Amino acid sequence: MIDASKAWLQNTLPVQFQPFVSRWRDDTCALAQQFTPWLLNGEHLGHWDTQHQQTFEKVFNAAGLTCTVTSLGIECTHTSGPQALSAKLASAGNMLKAMGLVPGWRHEEQLVMNSLGEVLATAERALFKTLGFRSRAVHVHVENHKGCVWTGVRAMSKHENPGMLDNLAAGGIASAESLDSTLWRELNEEAGLNSDDFAWIEPLPPHELVLSRPLLYGGWHHETVMLFRGQLKQGRRPRNRDGEVGAFQLMTSEACIEAINDWQFTPDAALCCALALATAK
Repeated sequence: MIDASKAWLQNTLPVQFQPFVSRWRDDTCALAQQFTPWLLNGEHLGHWDTQHQQTFEKVFNAAGLTCTVTSLGIECTHTSGPQALSAKLASAGNMLKAMGLVPGWRHEEQLVMNSLGEVLATAERALFKTLGFRSRAVHVHVENHKGCVWTGVRAMSKHENPGMLDNLAAGGIASAESLDSTLWRELNEEAGLNSDDFAWIEPLPPHELVLSRPLLYGGWHHETVMLFRGQLKQGRRPRNRDGEVGAFQLMTSEACIEAINDWQFTPDAALCCALALATAK
């Protein structure tokens, strides 16, 4: 896995993407100083906004996750296994939701994992950004047979980045899903596509990126993103099924570069698209 830091983007993307790179935020930006690490059993697993730190501590203590402030951050110890930790995080999450601190509640669980990929617990998807846990997601860059890029316009009902351009399909990996099942579920739900619609589809190098940055609207985005790219067969086109895409656009590579630099794409989608265009076959 590669850390998608601003320095890495500067060394990886061609010069035509410099306006986009110059605005990229990572865990070294000024806003990141507003957050403090949350550690579980000595491992850094979350990022807490210091504006809500006292509230988070009270909620975690009430949920049975005793917090201790140390020189490293906020430390908790838990040794009772994934099921018990999941229950405590669910209790904390419901309390934070009642306080209005977990926007975009999805009733969808994702895996809380350590740096070795070991499953520590499951938790509500929306809680990951409130507490800065690392989630997992797929993003799929799709072109037509002439090399133009299919993009989706996010529905105005979306909690995050409504109306912005996105990859044709993108979404989180749920706790009970594999990478492959998430890939095809997202393509089916968001674009009405299945494997028969593609001339080819493959991992986009670098296949796994770790994004870690504070969000302008609150919380911390820490995610492992699995990137794919594919080409539709001639005559095949997307059609949304889940209501999360307002429209589709077929864009030239030049139009995509302009939109990326103008910040018309969501940051994650912009990075996926830029990498695909920079390594086009």
